[in-house]
Amino acid sequence: MKINLSIIALSLLSLAACNSEKMSTTASKGNKMETSKMSNTHTLELKKGELFLVAIADQKEGKEALLQEYFGTIMPSAMKNGFTPLGQLHIDNIVKANNFTPNNFIGLFKWPNMTSVQAFMSDFTPEQLKELRIPIWNEFKAHMIALQEDKTFMIDESNLYEVKTLWTKDMVKTNSITENGGKVILNQPVAGYEDLKGNEAPNQILIIEWKDKKTADKFEKMNMLKSKKEEAFYTHFTLFQ
Repeated sequence: MKINLSIIALSLLSLAACNSEKMSTTASKGNKMETSKMSNTHTLELKKGELFLVAIADQKEGKEALLQEYFGTIMPSAMKNGFTPLGQLHIDNIVKANNFTPNNFIGLFKWPNMTSVQAFMSDFTPEQLKELRIPIWNEFKAHMIALQEDKTFMIDESNLYEVKTLWTKDMVKTNSITENGGKVILNQPVAGYEDLKGNEAPNQILIIEWKDKKTADKFEKMNMLKSKKEEAFYTHFTLFQ
């Protein structure tokens, strides 16, 4: 059962954060990302009880001013309540997207806990947020993962990462990914989801590390996960700049 919470209300602010020098500076001080400058690898640490967000959007053209205005309105409350940007997965190829064409990157974020989310939402009603968002984005999809245990994974800026959301009755097994040259670094149920168009929520999200595009493409053609619907994107990681 999905968490009864307006996920967009707690994560649509995220893309606004990406264009702000102030957000970048705050994030570098406050997140749990350890970085090796020589190897460009990053260790992402998530704790039990935290809410991990994966956000992806199709931003309308020429809306940069509205984006900054939205940022100025929303972010003070979000940051006060512990909202933290962790990094971004730049979209290199749209593999499968069901007529969804995101035009930027996939943002990775977190909240400390549900209490912090509720505190943020006490400052803005869903109706107020929607009124601010609709002029900026054609579509925005927010996936929330509720951490049931501590989790640590490493991301290398030189590697290919596939972000895959699946619509299935049950969580699909991922053994075939490992057997075909991939490394599953995140495999979690989607605890909360919302998009601007009110579509059905996916039930599973994967982040897969591949050694190269050729290996990833070969696996995609095999169609071994058997999801009735799927969205998949090839990406590479960077910290927020």
